[in-house]
Amino acid sequence: MLKRTLIIGGGEAAQYVFHTIAKDETMNYQIIGILDDSPEVQLREVTRLGVLSELEETIINESITSVFLAIPSLEICKRKHILEICQKYKMETKVLPKLQDIHSKKDKLTLRAVSYQDIIDRAEFELDYLMVEQEVANKTILITGAGGSIGSEITRQLMNAHPKKLVLLGHGEASIYEIHRELQKMNHQTELIPCIADIQNEQRLAEIFSEHSPDIVYHAAAHKHVPLMEKNITEAIANNAKGTCNLASISHTHDVEKFVMISTDKAVKPTTVMGASKRMAEKIVQLFNQKSKTLFCVVRFGNVLGSSGSVVPLFYEQICNDEPVTLTHPDMERYFMTIPEASKLVIQASMITNGGEIFVLDMGEPIKIMDVIYKLIDLTGKDRESVQIDFIGIRQGEKVREELFESDEKAHTQIFEKILVGEGHPSPSELQNIQALLGSYMDMTDERRKERLFELIEADWRYTKI
Repeated sequence: MLKRTLIIGGGEAAQYVFHTIAKDETMNYQIIGILDDSPEVQLREVTRLGVLSELEETIINESITSVFLAIPSLEICKRKHILEICQKYKMETKVLPKLQDIHSKKDKLTLRAVSYQDIIDRAEFELDYLMVEQEVANKTILITGAGGSIGSEITRQLMNAHPKKLVLLGHGEASIYEIHRELQKMNHQTELIPCIADIQNEQRLAEIFSEHSPDIVYHAAAHKHVPLMEKNITEAIANNAKGTCNLASISHTHDVEKFVMISTDKAVKPTTVMGASKRMAEKIVQLFNQKSKTLFCVVRFGNVLGSSGSVVPLFYEQICNDEPVTLTHPDMERYFMTIPEASKLVIQASMITNGGEIFVLDMGEPIKIMDVIYKLIDLTGKDRESVQIDFIGIRQGEKVREELFESDEKAHTQIFEKILVGEGHPSPSELQNIQALLGSYMDMTDERRKERLFELIEADWRYTKI
């Protein structure tokens, strides 16, 4: 039986939706009509049934079972209101990606499922590109982890400000190839340099810095998968701590103007190897700031929706496949932010640093993961009672609630829209102790590596209570 479907929007995006469905006989949808606020809008093959504010009565009067939201530029408040109505009536709801993503084939799915980022209930931060352009117009910028979710979005945002040169540094050749290819289509003013390199390789980093002389470094490369790092302690230290130390040292030697490290809320009072290795990296960055002309700073934030490792797509997949949804704990909650917003705020923080800060992005209120799951269930058109939720237990070192500030940081200072600052000051003697560990950890057992890691960041993993 065909699903009675309503398209919200009547522009180019709506036409794309209609023709996609019409050409694909496997898609089980019957387009009943469209809603659009403009009376001039009319799809030749489909009736305009009214304006967006008439969504609720249209769903009832036309016995609608599916809704396609085909206005990529719709204001956040209107989008949220529409999705709340769809959730109320348990509509199967799908969202059209941005048209440029479809045309560039960045988004392979023509219609994607609703994700939590569609119903995030606050306006996203907007970057002042003219201000950024004044800062970066004649400069060379190096981004580590440039093929990753945050690193690649930082490069996209920077391209809008037309820097002189972007050095795209990453360990995986496939991801660097893809982001280099994508950026080549954006503008022809910025020189793009794809660099395959491992931040653990000091000699290779020295060659790149000598050849390209970066003015600003955005350090987004990191191992972030918590359970994997528990089983690979050596690699967590080598990549997250030693790799950061290598980059900081070479940036200092080459008189880089600014060094910006991307960190995580899991570095605050860490209970995991990943969090501890990132906390050590934060300390390294702050310690180098104390002895260098380079302005070193850290930008710390929580979970990023749509990033590699994000749990939301997994939940949606489990719901659609009629599998049990797996959640560690019913009270689990997290801070959430979208990739573009996090990346814009990282760039903004780099514009205002005086050196030594740990900038903390204002991520609003923490969100209960159970609420995320329920909203996803509603927006697939299923009943909550029909979806099994299995609580599988908290993993080693995992917290029910994350924090954004250490106890010794000044958490109350807001220095820019959505940017707070913490001002912890590690002792200069700590750098020598950290460097001693980074020179000797290969000769230790895993147990000793972990113990020493937590000792040096003044946390005790053995007695942490969750």
